[in-house]
Amino acid sequence: MSAVRVFETKEYRPEYGLLLLVDNCVAWDAAEDPVVPHHRDRGDTPTGTFAGSGAGWLAAQADDLAPHAIRLELHDGPSPEDRTAFDDVLETPFRSSSGGLTLATLTSGYGAAHFNLGDAEWFRTRVARWRADIEGQRGYRWLISFWPVAMVEPPVRLARRREATELEPINVARDVESVLRWTPELPVRTTMTSLAQRLLLGETALRDGLASAADKGLLHVDDRAELRLWLGRRTTS
Repeated sequence: MSAVRVFETKEYRPEYGLLLLVDNCVAWDAAEDPVVPHHRDRGDTPTGTFAGSGAGWLAAQADDLAPHAIRLELHDGPSPEDRTAFDDVLETPFRSSSGGLTLATLTSGYGAAHFNLGDAEWFRTRVARWRADIEGQRGYRWLISFWPVAMVEPPVRLARRREATELEPINVARDVESVLRWTPELPVRTTMTSLAQRLLLGETALRDGLASAADKGLLHVDDRAELRLWLGRRTTS
């Protein structure tokens, strides 16, 4: 399936290790400010072990000392999938307000839109990254694809380059939290094996991440044969 719309650049330079793509004009009322997922202007854009998204923003870990070649694509439906070509791939929802997207940094502000998604509000987004030579320098290529959807599904990791033993538990915790924040009704009912498969994690790394998430108050878990996960700290014993 060919892309409906494409934007490419080699000029983008991340700041503070963060690639940031934002809706340049959000129009939600204060009463609509969505806690699930995070709103663009709340000041928190957690990326977990790779990338994350919310209402009006998408962010990913990005080496700010390396060059980056970024391609944005808009499709009518799911874009072609080739997991073997990429080091890291995440599929995640995205909520649009104005349809305009800006490649921003933490200090640049939002500016004019680089890319337009059209009138739809809900999208599925596939964020793919791989190491590559860019004009004689070792850097990263990105393919970030959007397509409109009628139903929101929680994030799922499709490829992971880094070994789970190298991951910080707090970042694994953020990956789990993102699944909860994109789930309309809590608790999330799953199993350790199923959740590990969704996030491409070993069960040891996942248990360490769940412990870190509970310690930081991001979520709490009933660790039985069936996992039940809620956002926030446990309020009753």
